[in-house]
Amino acid sequence: MKDLKYLYEFEKLLESANNPLVQQACAEGKHALAYTCYHMPEVLLNTGDCFSVRLRAPLTGSLDISSYYMSNFICDYCKSLLERGIEGGYNFLSALLATETCSEMNRALEHFELLHLVDNEQFFVTFLDMPFKVTDNTVRHYVDQLRRKVLEPLHEVYGVDVSDDALRKSVAEHNEVCRILTEIGQLRKEENPRITGYEYHILNLVSYCCPKYLIVDKLRETLEELRHREPDAKPNFRVKIAVVGSEIDDPGFTKLVELRLDARPRGDPPRPRPAGAREHRPALPHYEPVPALHAAREGGGPLAARARPVRGVPRAGRAVRTAQVLRVLGL
Repeated sequence: MKDLKYLYEFEKLLESANNPLVQQACAEGKHALAYTCYHMPEVLLNTGDCFSVRLRAPLTGSLDISSYYMSNFICDYCKSLLERGIEGGYNFLSALLATETCSEMNRALEHFELLHLVDNEQFFVTFLDMPFKVTDNTVRHYVDQLRRKVLEPLHEVYGVDVSDDALRKSVAEHNEVCRILTEIGQLRKEENPRITGYEYHILNLVSYCCPKYLIVDKLRETLEELRHREPDAKPNFRVKIAVVGSEIDDPGFTKLVELRLDARPRGDPPRPRPAGAREHRPALPHYEPVPALHAAREGGGPLAARARPVRGVPRAGRAVRTAQVLRVLGL
């Protein structure tokens, strides 16, 4: 098949956390907000003049320094982030937003504050106290955490617009990216797919690591390109397989499966995450849109809508949290 127009550009963007689009957004005065866990609502980190960045450490080599500060037995993903931070690879960040969900990750991210790894006097690190049960009380607690530890600090430190209108605009942008990726994903279910698992993995990973307002048009153009793309006359694979389980950061793994097994991964591929990471929650569906937020407010404004339980709808933990918070917020 003919190569996708933006595939090479997207591949190059994934070679660095501080990629050209991140640099462009920062030059425009935007604030880069880093996160590592799907319990941190991605959509809220794109409000106002902020954009979210899923922390990665591509092309990591030695972990000697991070192992000195931590341990040889700690997850390599956590140590890779710390190693890259010590190298100065995250100086573009305005804040690091974490959750109390993984003690190894918490220990790694605490070093960003203790060692002053980001050259920004206003940089701050915050940790959410995450409830692991969905009840009215835990939803209220979750919403309160998001207000006090995410939205209010962003407004106080950087003057970020965290109004209902700003949050709704962020939700609309998030849903547009979700819609595009979902439609592209459906093409993988064809008898002779017009997109490979590797190509989709690249598109998916870019959507986590780049400012959405700078990639949404290219994703939309890629979708239109795929609608008219002619697959190979003869399928160049023998079987379709589903890769299920750990999140992976390296799309080369997907490419290796396709080349070595003559297989075309189908269904939802692993969600991207730096090498060595392990998934603690179901990974599917990874980009389900946040529900249209026109429900009546439930005593908490837009933020609470992001935390209210969505009953009877099977979703990944990340999507559940997002929809719940937005509903409690009344968005």
